[in-house]
Amino acid sequence: MSQHNESHALHDALTPNRRVFRTPFSQRALSLVGLFFTVAATCALSLAAAAVFAADWRLSLFIAAVAVFTAALAGYVFRDLRGKLGLRVILDEAEAAFELPSGRSLIHRPPAQHLVIPYSEMQAIEARYEGYRSLGMALMQRAYALRKTSGELIFLFEERALATGFATSVFTELVAELLERAQIPLRELGTVEGKGALLCAWGTEAPDWAAPPLPRDQAFRLWRHAAGTGALAMTLIIVLLVLRLAVGHG
Repeated sequence: MSQHNESHALHDALTPNRRVFRTPFSQRALSLVGLFFTVAATCALSLAAAAVFAADWRLSLFIAAVAVFTAALAGYVFRDLRGKLGLRVILDEAEAAFELPSGRSLIHRPPAQHLVIPYSEMQAIEARYEGYRSLGMALMQRAYALRKTSGELIFLFEERALATGFATSVFTELVAELLERAQIPLRELGTVEGKGALLCAWGTEAPDWAAPPLPRDQAFRLWRHAAGTGALAMTLIIVLLVLRLAVGHG
């Protein structure tokens, strides 16, 4: 096993133009922490529901329902973590290798793919903004896909929480370098809107990749709604922190 790793390290050293991309450690760590807390909350709530059942079965059912929600949330966070841990892109002199786990998108449902594609077979990178609304909230993300010269479309990854203080820009530099190495264009497909379903997390449905973009005024309203959602979330976090500090000093 060590010889195998050493051979890989030697190969990388002898390939000065190689670029290896992985999701930043901070992003992976944040998802891991989120998974820990959601699993811990699920366990604590389940134990609480069992403990109060004999005294108050209605309260027990309510707590159990909350536990089911946190369990579903834990599954959602686990999918995100698995996608961040497994994603890797290697840019070589004449080709790119893609390790694309199924969890690389929380909206789309792409299959896991392990691909090595010569730059000569790449036609363009296609990108679009996607908005989703649910229960008075909205989120905006940017999805990237690779179009091959054969016409095949490969979903790559997505930036999330755009128009908010939580926005990511993890793949911007990678996309720019891929465009430069392959000498292909970036095709902007505008803004589209999908189905947000429950909290933009469960039952979501992305528009078909060929869906036409929204008119400018509709796209602007969707962006503004997403920005308002982000501002509300940030405000709630600040309020909770202030309350925490106040209770602590009290």
